[in-house]
Amino acid sequence: MKMLKKICAATLLCTATVTPVMAEGFYAALDVGQTNAKDTCTGAAGCSDSSTALRLAGGYQFTPMWGTEVSYATYGKASLGGTFGDWETNGMQAAGIGTFPVAESFSVLGKVGVARIQHKAAGATSTKTNLAYGIGAQYDFSKGIAMRVQYERLGNVGDANTTGQAKASLLSAGVLYRF
Repeated sequence: MKMLKKICAATLLCTATVTPVMAEGFYAALDVGQTNAKDTCTGAAGCSDSSTALRLAGGYQFTPMWGTEVSYATYGKASLGGTFGDWETNGMQAAGIGTFPVAESFSVLGKVGVARIQHKAAGATSTKTNLAYGIGAQYDFSKGIAMRVQYERLGNVGDANTTGQAKASLLSAGVLYRF
Protein backbone atom coordinates (compact mmCIF):
# COMPACT_ATOMS: atom_id res chain seq x y z
CA MET A 1 0.00 0.00 0.00
CA LYS A 2 2.90 2.37 0.78
CA MET A 3 4.31 1.96 -2.73
CA LEU A 4 0.93 2.71 -4.34
CA LYS A 5 0.49 5.78 -2.12
CA LYS A 6 3.94 7.01 -3.16
CA ILE A 7 3.11 6.50 -6.85
CA CYS A 8 -0.21 8.35 -6.45
CA ALA A 9 1.48 11.19 -4.52
CA ALA A 10 4.22 11.52 -7.15
CA THR A 11 1.62 11.57 -9.93
CA LEU A 12 -0.40 14.25 -8.15
CA LEU A 13 2.73 16.34 -7.48
CA CYS A 14 3.77 16.13 -11.13
CA THR A 15 0.30 17.02 -12.38
CA ALA A 16 0.03 19.97 -9.99
CA THR A 17 3.23 21.52 -11.33
CA VAL A 18 2.69 21.20 -15.07
CA THR A 19 2.42 24.27 -17.21
CA PRO A 20 -0.85 25.23 -18.92
CA VAL A 21 0.66 24.16 -22.25
CA MET A 22 1.00 20.63 -20.91
CA ALA A 23 -2.62 20.55 -19.71
CA GLU A 24 -3.66 19.19 -23.11
CA GLY A 25 -2.34 15.75 -22.13
CA PHE A 26 -4.75 15.18 -19.21
CA TYR A 27 -7.73 12.86 -19.56
CA ALA A 28 -10.44 11.19 -17.50
CA ALA A 29 -12.07 7.87 -18.30
CA LEU A 30 -15.06 5.86 -17.17
CA ASP A 31 -15.00 2.12 -17.88
CA VAL A 32 -17.69 -0.51 -17.36
CA GLY A 33 -16.96 -4.18 -17.68
CA GLN A 34 -17.00 -7.69 -16.34
CA THR A 35 -14.64 -9.05 -13.72
CA ASN A 36 -13.86 -12.74 -13.70
CA ALA A 37 -12.49 -14.27 -10.49
CA LYS A 38 -11.37 -17.65 -11.82
CA ASP A 39 -11.31 -20.47 -9.23
CA THR A 40 -13.77 -18.67 -6.92
CA CYS A 41 -16.46 -21.29 -7.48
CA THR A 42 -14.98 -24.72 -6.98
CA GLY A 43 -18.08 -26.88 -6.91
CA ALA A 44 -20.32 -24.53 -4.87
CA ALA A 45 -23.92 -24.46 -6.09
CA GLY A 46 -25.25 -20.95 -6.78
CA CYS A 47 -21.77 -19.45 -6.82
CA SER A 48 -20.86 -16.78 -9.39
CA ASP A 49 -17.27 -16.14 -10.45
CA SER A 50 -18.05 -12.97 -12.44
CA SER A 51 -19.52 -9.56 -11.70
CA THR A 52 -20.01 -6.09 -13.17
CA ALA A 53 -17.09 -3.69 -12.70
CA LEU A 54 -16.98 0.11 -12.73
CA ARG A 55 -13.72 2.09 -12.97
CA LEU A 56 -12.91 5.80 -12.83
CA ALA A 57 -9.48 6.76 -14.18
CA GLY A 58 -7.37 9.84 -14.70
CA GLY A 59 -4.23 10.03 -16.73
CA TYR A 60 -1.67 12.08 -18.57
CA GLN A 61 -0.42 11.44 -22.12
CA PHE A 62 3.24 12.59 -22.09
CA THR A 63 3.75 11.92 -25.79
CA PRO A 64 1.40 10.56 -28.47
CA MET A 65 2.71 7.06 -27.64
CA TRP A 66 3.40 7.10 -23.85
CA GLY A 67 1.29 7.99 -20.84
CA THR A 68 0.39 7.11 -17.27
CA GLU A 69 -2.91 6.43 -15.56
CA VAL A 70 -4.26 6.10 -12.01
CA SER A 71 -7.64 4.49 -11.39
CA TYR A 72 -10.04 3.25 -8.75
CA ALA A 73 -12.42 0.39 -9.50
CA THR A 74 -15.12 -1.58 -7.85
CA TYR A 75 -14.56 -4.92 -9.52
CA GLY A 76 -17.90 -6.24 -8.38
CA LYS A 77 -19.83 -8.29 -5.88
CA ALA A 78 -21.33 -11.76 -6.39
CA SER A 79 -22.60 -14.77 -4.49
CA LEU A 80 -20.33 -17.51 -3.18
CA GLY A 81 -23.40 -19.77 -3.09
CA GLY A 82 -25.46 -21.24 -0.26
CA THR A 83 -24.61 -19.92 3.19
CA PHE A 84 -21.11 -18.74 2.25
CA GLY A 85 -22.22 -15.15 1.56
CA ASP A 86 -20.78 -12.88 -1.14
CA TRP A 87 -17.38 -11.99 -2.52
CA GLU A 88 -16.52 -8.35 -3.25
CA THR A 89 -13.40 -6.88 -4.82
CA ASN A 90 -12.17 -3.28 -5.31
CA GLY A 91 -8.86 -1.54 -5.74
CA MET A 92 -6.54 1.12 -7.11
CA GLN A 93 -4.17 0.86 -10.02
CA ALA A 94 -1.23 2.91 -11.32
CA ALA A 95 0.06 2.01 -14.78
CA GLY A 96 2.13 3.11 -17.71
CA ILE A 97 0.31 2.99 -21.04
CA GLY A 98 1.72 2.59 -24.53
CA THR A 99 -0.50 3.82 -27.38
CA PHE A 100 0.45 2.48 -30.80
CA PRO A 101 -1.37 3.98 -33.84
CA VAL A 102 -2.62 1.41 -36.34
CA ALA A 103 -4.76 3.62 -38.58
CA GLU A 104 -6.15 7.15 -38.46
CA SER A 105 -8.15 7.48 -35.20
CA PHE A 106 -7.46 3.84 -34.18
CA SER A 107 -4.76 2.66 -31.77
CA VAL A 108 -3.70 -0.47 -29.92
CA LEU A 109 -2.97 -0.08 -26.18
CA GLY A 110 -0.55 -1.86 -23.87
CA LYS A 111 -0.67 -1.37 -20.10
CA VAL A 112 1.68 -2.40 -17.25
CA GLY A 113 1.52 -1.31 -13.63
CA VAL A 114 0.64 -2.21 -10.06
CA ALA A 115 -2.79 -2.89 -8.62
CA ARG A 116 -3.68 -2.78 -4.93
CA ILE A 117 -6.66 -5.14 -4.66
CA GLN A 118 -8.92 -5.70 -1.66
CA HIS A 119 -10.91 -8.94 -1.76
CA LYS A 120 -13.66 -9.69 0.78
CA ALA A 121 -15.23 -13.12 1.07
CA ALA A 122 -16.62 -15.47 3.73
CA GLY A 123 -16.45 -12.71 6.37
CA ALA A 124 -12.72 -12.06 5.87
CA THR A 125 -10.68 -9.44 3.96
CA SER A 126 -7.39 -9.77 2.11
CA THR A 127 -5.40 -6.99 0.44
CA LYS A 128 -2.60 -7.60 -2.08
CA THR A 129 -0.41 -5.58 -4.41
CA ASN A 130 0.01 -7.29 -7.77
CA LEU A 131 1.56 -6.71 -11.16
CA ALA A 132 -1.29 -5.74 -13.49
CA TYR A 133 -1.06 -5.76 -17.27
CA GLY A 134 -3.36 -5.62 -20.23
CA ILE A 135 -4.03 -4.93 -23.88
CA GLY A 136 -6.71 -2.96 -25.63
CA ALA A 137 -7.84 -0.80 -28.49
CA GLN A 138 -8.93 2.82 -28.71
CA TYR A 139 -10.93 4.74 -31.31
CA ASP A 140 -10.77 8.56 -31.31
CA PHE A 141 -14.11 10.09 -32.30
CA SER A 142 -12.60 13.58 -32.03
CA LYS A 143 -9.61 15.30 -30.46
CA GLY A 144 -11.43 15.29 -27.10
CA ILE A 145 -13.40 12.04 -26.97
CA ALA A 146 -12.40 8.42 -27.48
CA MET A 147 -13.78 4.97 -26.79
CA ARG A 148 -11.57 2.18 -25.49
CA VAL A 149 -11.85 -1.56 -24.91
CA GLN A 150 -9.37 -3.34 -22.62
CA TYR A 151 -8.56 -6.78 -21.23
CA GLU A 152 -6.49 -6.79 -18.04
CA ARG A 153 -4.98 -9.40 -15.73
CA LEU A 154 -5.03 -8.24 -12.11
CA GLY A 155 -3.18 -11.21 -10.59
CA ASN A 156 -4.20 -13.41 -7.68
CA VAL A 157 -6.64 -11.81 -5.25
CA GLY A 158 -7.60 -13.02 -1.81
CA ASP A 159 -5.85 -15.34 0.60
CA ALA A 160 -5.99 -19.14 0.37
CA ASN A 161 -6.49 -19.48 4.15
CA THR A 162 -9.17 -16.82 4.78
CA THR A 163 -11.06 -15.47 1.76
CA GLY A 164 -10.14 -18.04 -0.81
CA GLN A 165 -7.85 -17.14 -3.69
CA ALA A 166 -8.79 -16.37 -7.29
CA LYS A 167 -7.15 -15.18 -10.49
CA ALA A 168 -8.81 -11.89 -11.39
CA SER A 169 -9.22 -10.41 -14.86
CA LEU A 170 -11.26 -7.54 -16.27
CA LEU A 171 -12.81 -7.01 -19.70
CA SER A 172 -14.04 -3.42 -20.02
CA ALA A 173 -15.26 -0.76 -22.42
CA GLY A 174 -15.26 2.92 -21.67
CA VAL A 175 -15.25 6.53 -22.71
CA LEU A 176 -12.16 8.74 -22.46
CA TYR A 177 -12.43 12.54 -22.29
CA ARG A 178 -9.33 14.68 -22.96
CA PHE A 179 -9.01 18.11 -21.34
